[in-house]
Amino acid sequence: MNLFKKMGQSLGFIPENPTEEIMEQRSKMKQQMADQLKSIGFSDDEIDEVLNILNNAEKEIQKQKDLLIGTNINNPDPGIIMNEIFSEIRRLELKAGEDMKAKIAEIKAKKGL
Repeated sequence: MNLFKKMGQSLGFIPENPTEEIMEQRSKMKQQMADQLKSIGFSDDEIDEVLNILNNAEKEIQKQKDLLIGTNINNPDPGIIMNEIFSEIRRLELKAGEDMKAKIAEIKAKKGL
């Protein structure tokens, strides 16, 4: 985030948008990962293979988050549903991490890195 935007938000001229900040952080982390993979010899296609795992996980996680919409309406105990969805989100996060590590190891082994 640039300096002027931060100043505007701190002074109240520009409303804060946490979603935008999270998206910027995600984008930066993906770019850092791509740069690191590139530096150890991964091709653009191989980097895309790794990042696609993350992108697909993000889509699945968003689907789970969307299921939360309205769970508190006419529901005496929304906590049960919320706990199930949060557990599924955590499972998806862990699986994506494992899948990415496995894909990176597979590509490294194929390349002899």
